[in-house]
Amino acid sequence: MGLPGLPGRIDLRYAPGAPDADPQWKADLLAVVTGRLLAAYEVTRHDRRQCQVTLARPTSPEAETVLPSPERARAERTVTELIGPTAKVTAVEMTGDQLSRITVEHEAGTKLAASGYRARIERTVSTVLPGRWRARWDLESDQVVFEVRPSFASTIWLPAVDVDQTKDILSTYDEVAIPYGVDEDGQELVWRPAHDPNLMVVGAPGTGKTSLEHGVLVGVSRYGWPIWVADGKGIEFLGFRDWPNVQVVATTVAEQVAVIERAWELMEHRYQLIVTGQASETDFEPLMVFLDEFADFRANCLDWYATIKQKGDPTRPPVLAKAASIARKGRSSRVHLLFATQRPDAAFFDGGDMRDNFRARISMGRLSPQGAMMMWQDPSTGTTVPRACRGRATTINDDNRAVEIQTYFVSDPRKIKSGEDEKQTRLNGLRLPSSRHERLLIIPPDPEPDLDSDDGAQTLPNYRDYAAAPWVRASDRPDLDPLARQAASPDRARDLASPLALFGITKSAGTPQEADVVGRPHLSLVTRPVPDPEPEDEADDSVDQRFAGYGPTADVRPDQASIGDLVLVDGDSDHWAVIDEEPGDDPGDPGYIAVCWRDDNDDAGLISIPDDDRITIRHPLEES
Repeated sequence: MGLPGLPGRIDLRYAPGAPDADPQWKADLLAVVTGRLLAAYEVTRHDRRQCQVTLARPTSPEAETVLPSPERARAERTVTELIGPTAKVTAVEMTGDQLSRITVEHEAGTKLAASGYRARIERTVSTVLPGRWRARWDLESDQVVFEVRPSFASTIWLPAVDVDQTKDILSTYDEVAIPYGVDEDGQELVWRPAHDPNLMVVGAPGTGKTSLEHGVLVGVSRYGWPIWVADGKGIEFLGFRDWPNVQVVATTVAEQVAVIERAWELMEHRYQLIVTGQASETDFEPLMVFLDEFADFRANCLDWYATIKQKGDPTRPPVLAKAASIARKGRSSRVHLLFATQRPDAAFFDGGDMRDNFRARISMGRLSPQGAMMMWQDPSTGTTVPRACRGRATTINDDNRAVEIQTYFVSDPRKIKSGEDEKQTRLNGLRLPSSRHERLLIIPPDPEPDLDSDDGAQTLPNYRDYAAAPWVRASDRPDLDPLARQAASPDRARDLASPLALFGITKSAGTPQEADVVGRPHLSLVTRPVPDPEPEDEADDSVDQRFAGYGPTADVRPDQASIGDLVLVDGDSDHWAVIDEEPGDDPGDPGYIAVCWRDDNDDAGLISIPDDDRITIRHPLEES
């Protein structure tokens, strides 16, 4: 001893009471020796009567290639402590000087059967070893592979789908696959309308929902389908009004009602053709209908309908039921629907059955447990998505498994600024040189003379008039085409940018002055006394945007926390994260509970805490 290098042979004597007949005993012995000497050894001789074991360095070339480095020794110690003494590292891969992959064989299949226990082992490996790790478990073969988890790029541009533009769209209908994102392994996720006729997109503002919809629109356009858009907010699709194969972008409630009514009418007409034997399902050209921001559309539609509803009209606007009808029956008539809203509330789905007709689903950003139940029928799916990662989403892959993805990004043509050459170049690469379908305009109905009145009174249009409003080619009515109007002058645009424009007040020589309210006669400038300011309340951390949607702090035992709760990771730095696995026994520390977390920046870790101690959490608020 005391000499440099490693001993070529080690003779060990042990106590007669040692369980040397147990196969795990040798594994434990080798693990201890390997951990102490940072080198591989094997048993060459075992004399149980003499209680003596001889160990020697491996002599095979294969063994020499896997002699442990300090990183491998650290990995072996980690997995041995977590899985048990039967764990054996059989392969290690390095990327540069960093450990990137560890293959482990074991005989602890029963112990590892619980998915929560496996998840905590995976998270502990991520905590102990550099990087964020994941595990691929093969319980049948008693093997597990730990590998550094690939990281998502913050922005992944939508690639241009190569579509043969010479083919008829009927012949390519079954081949249509609209890409919308990639998972962490780079596998592309696509929507196939021929198999899943409708697509639901759910997400709060700022999660990237609109960009995802733009990407789907671009993908559908490249296959040559005609596209009708009911833009619930009225501004999200303005940049695509002249996009190839986009026939109409409805920005007002009346136009949006007309789009949905006409799509429903087309669907019913095609069903009648099938019933009478004049056509079959394969004869119909597909139509893509976008129903964006349905919650806004529904609320606006209810308010609008109250102003035009006449005696004998239904209590609720018929368009809501017809949107649900398209979701149920559109497939056979090849009328496809993309439905987007902030939350999948049952109240928005005309009785609730409409939601069941969207097998293809994408939830953008982090869901609450209640939203996850509504969207995925599971209170934990999608509840741990990092909020700072715009475009991050949850969807179902081809294996019918919920996966986290990064959705493709598409620039809004209307919002590309001068000098943003990369955005413009990429957008140009997605745009077809020509369109198969002409743009259309919806002609609003005009008031009709009241034949029963002698004073020239007029009868205002009713719901049926708006639903049956005529459609014309945009080229035939340039006077109504918004794209044919001249852009406002810089001075006029600056006036309109001010909130005072609502009151008809413009700026002249830097001094506000009152002007006529053009087209808004019901508006007037009303002056009210300004109340005294309320005394400022003391700072309340509940208004912190990090905690929006979560309740007040609570100190609980770790086993009382749940997936989706926020947990205080570090009080000194006020670091909060979301719990992404059900808390359970820490595989490395008996008597401790492991709380796995993931924060808004996509960092992850584990808190190990005595089971009788307390952690600070915030529960998600119940959503009505």
